[in-house]
Amino acid sequence: MTEQPLTLELRSIPTQARSKQTFEHILSTTGQLLEEVGFEAFNTNLLAERANVAVRAIYRYFPNKFSLVLELARRMELDWRDAVTRLTQQEPHAEWPDIWPKYLDRYIDTVRSTPGGVAVLRAMKSHPSLRAIDEEMNAQYIQDIANALQTNATRFTKEKSKQVATLLLTTTVAVIDSTLDVTPRTANTQIDLLKIMHQALLLSTTTHP
Repeated sequence: MTEQPLTLELRSIPTQARSKQTFEHILSTTGQLLEEVGFEAFNTNLLAERANVAVRAIYRYFPNKFSLVLELARRMELDWRDAVTRLTQQEPHAEWPDIWPKYLDRYIDTVRSTPGGVAVLRAMKSHPSLRAIDEEMNAQYIQDIANALQTNATRFTKEKSKQVATLLLTTTVAVIDSTLDVTPRTANTQIDLLKIMHQALLLSTTTHP
């Protein structure tokens, strides 16, 4: 049986100061609970109890637990895209083999510093509707990387920038996914190996654009 699409969009957006405070409190508590219990055990009743709000207060903004996860994922996406933009502006003439590890570190820091960040990554693959949005976000990441790559490596054509950006992002996603259930030491080793691989790719492509 085909799964039905989820209702994921916010039911309403808070406009008053008190409503905004409640909205942010619900989201921050969601992140904390995801970090503690994981996505499968997480539900709106547990969230209401922990956040000390009525369940109806949650449903005023969020139709289900998936929409809560999506809002956190979108915030992580914006944080990382902003970081990429700032780095590109701060180091417009930096060589890509030097600047890419900083982009990668910012992405990993965004995931690790977001309460429930790892659980959010897992949850974004838990339902076809969320996976589709996750793929859209990755496509936007690729475009942002390609744009930054063209800015910093002006010898790259638009097509070459997109190809390199696709390789960088898809391998990053694969390695990050593989580190979700391993020890921090193993995760750091895998990420270090990823950086070495990316370094080799970027050195090769910037030398022979």
